[in-house]
Amino acid sequence: MAVLSVRDVKVSYGANEALKGVSFEAVSGAVGLLGPNGAGKSTLIKALLNLVPLSSGAFTVLGQESARLGSGLRDQVGYVPESQGIRAGLSGVAWVALLGEVSGLPRRAAVERAHETLQYVGLGEARYREGQTYSTGMQQRLKLAAALVHDPALVLLDEPTAGMDPTGRDEMLELCRDLVKQGKTLLFSTHILKDVEAVCSRVVILHKGKVAACAGLEEVTRGEAQHFLVQWEGKRDEFVAACQQAGWKAGDGQNNLLKVVLPQGAGPRELFGLASGLQGSIHRFVREETSLEEVFLEALAKETV
Repeated sequence: MAVLSVRDVKVSYGANEALKGVSFEAVSGAVGLLGPNGAGKSTLIKALLNLVPLSSGAFTVLGQESARLGSGLRDQVGYVPESQGIRAGLSGVAWVALLGEVSGLPRRAAVERAHETLQYVGLGEARYREGQTYSTGMQQRLKLAAALVHDPALVLLDEPTAGMDPTGRDEMLELCRDLVKQGKTLLFSTHILKDVEAVCSRVVILHKGKVAACAGLEEVTRGEAQHFLVQWEGKRDEFVAACQQAGWKAGDGQNNLLKVVLPQGAGPRELFGLASGLQGSIHRFVREETSLEEVFLEALAKETV
């Protein structure tokens, strides 16, 4: 059973349709939510928290319809906002315990869980300090502790590494990977593609309120990759022209090598077959994995057409 199932969700702000029939599932692990500014990522997260009403469509959490969960939705979902999310005047442990109580935990259990989660995110020694005195990285981990205090099945993270230095970013990503190992499901919204590659097993790309791509990360970056770097000994222009005549993309690649992109189903045999009819030879070729950036840009280009 999917932890999160989103079915044809539409959200409008007046005449502006922010989400135009978004559908995807998160069964387990971490799902990267990508898209340019204005794509609908923040609106989707707000919709999943019941902070904005759906125009149509629905979503379920652990098989339960969101409309029927009501305030019980917060029992199943944790949320790490990009900004704010910390109350002035409260220590780290007081803030996390308060949110534990808001999520339905008894006072004593909320305090115990607050200490546990702050220790888990590496803030045990700073738990009695006022949260607003924390560094940016510490504040992000404090918000993560607050999202985990009631032990939710689903955690929504909105730009969780925003503004963090490299060390803090690595620490946050390691915590996310560990949460996945523990069986948590994460919806990881970010504009940093490398963060998605470091944590996520699936990716959902939004563009103009629609799903431009939705697939396993390995599937989109490795499974159908037909990108080759070729060292051609002969007339470079002749080889490029022959590739293009065959319907393949060919041009400059890395380290003075040619990059050839073959269609799905083609491979080295076709590449060497083409080369055998030319005045020259392939001295070296390397299969190149498609980067997530290429997948991202290609998905946006398709939606733009």
